[in-house]
Order: sequence, then C-alpha cells, then structure tokens
Amino acid sequence: MASRLEVDTQSRMALATASKLKTAGLYGLPSPPDSPMLAKASTNPSVPVTAEMEANAKRLSIPKMVSWDRFKQLVDAENLKPLGRSYEMQIIYEQHKVRMKLKYGSIANYLINHVLADFIADAQKVDASQPLVASDFMFRANDFPYYLENVEHWVLWCKKQLPPGFVPPAAVADAVAERFGNVEWRYFVNPVHRQSVPQLSHAHVFIKHIDGCQI
Repeated sequence: MASRLEVDTQSRMALATASKLKTAGLYGLPSPPDSPMLAKASTNPSVPVTAEMEANAKRLSIPKMVSWDRFKQLVDAENLKPLGRSYEMQIIYEQHKVRMKLKYGSIANYLINHVLADFIADAQKVDASQPLVASDFMFRANDFPYYLENVEHWVLWCKKQLPPGFVPPAAVADAVAERFGNVEWRYFVNPVHRQSVPQLSHAHVFIKHIDGCQI
C-alpha cells in the first residue's frame, strides 16, 4: 500500500501533467511554469524540519483522506474545519514557506514577483468595475493540496476581487465548464483573515471527474 506521502506526490504530479495539456490563452494568460515542488517526491533536505514545523503540521493536518461525498457535505454546510493537508504535505508546505521567506521576504512576494507576475501585470489593465468574465481567471494546480480522495485541488486566481463565501459567481461556473468539461465541483473563497495571500484575489476550486474522464 502506498504511503500518504506517495499518494500526495502522485496527486501533485497528476495535476502538473493536467495543467500542461491545456493550450495557452485560456482565462487570461497561460499558467506559469509549475512550481519545483511539483517535481519533488520527498521533503526538501535544504530546509531542516524544526519542532515548530512539526507542531504546525500536527495542528493543521488531518489523519485520514477525505472522500468526495464527505467533502461535498462539509463544503455545502460551509464547514471547513475538518479539512486540511496530510501531515507529510503540511511539512512540505512549512518548508516551502521558510524557503520563500528567505528568498523573497514573504509568500506574497514570491507569488507576485515569480509565479503570477505576468498575470498581475495583465490584471492591472482590467477595469475592476466591470462584471466578472471568464477571461478574468487563471486556474493553477495547488502545489500543496488538501488530503482528498481522487479530487483535484486548484487555485483560481482572479483579476478582480472575489468576495468570501461558498457561492461561485456565474463567470466561475462558465470558466469551470469550459476548462474541465462535465465535472462535479465545489468552490469557496476563504475569509480574509484565513487567506494565506490576501493581497491576491483567489478561490479554491475542487474538481471531481465523472466516469473516470479526466483532462
């Protein structure tokens, strides 16, 4: 039986492959190059695991993978407390945060200056007062997904402000349908105090492919 770390790694690699198969130009700019984290099969030895990291991982992680049906129940009830990453994935995320803070000063700076630089530059040309449209979005596989069973965890970056909540705007539904086709999905935008990068508007989108069909 595969370990939780192996399952997490397989999930991240599958999402990386899926994102590369899409043609450029959908929903604004094409997705930026995949994070180096997606290609790593273990924790990064260059950042030692500290007691603080272990404590955070124990506090924030969940012990068992969550099924799609259970996940839907939780999101539909607007209850996110039982959700989280696996312990191993949370450790990787804690290491990543330390590396990015050392190199860029903060996670926000890393995203703004490296991952999303072109997308942000394009967003500055958009009239934020206009209604949302599909071209305002960019899907990017979450490098550190929640511990879910056969579910894809994506981050949906937006050129305009998305309000916190669980009800997706119509433009998001249109973007999901065009990007993923016939799928089950769930969406939420965390309250500002729970957002890891509140400077950049984004939502979490979870995709469950139907009948084994996958992009």
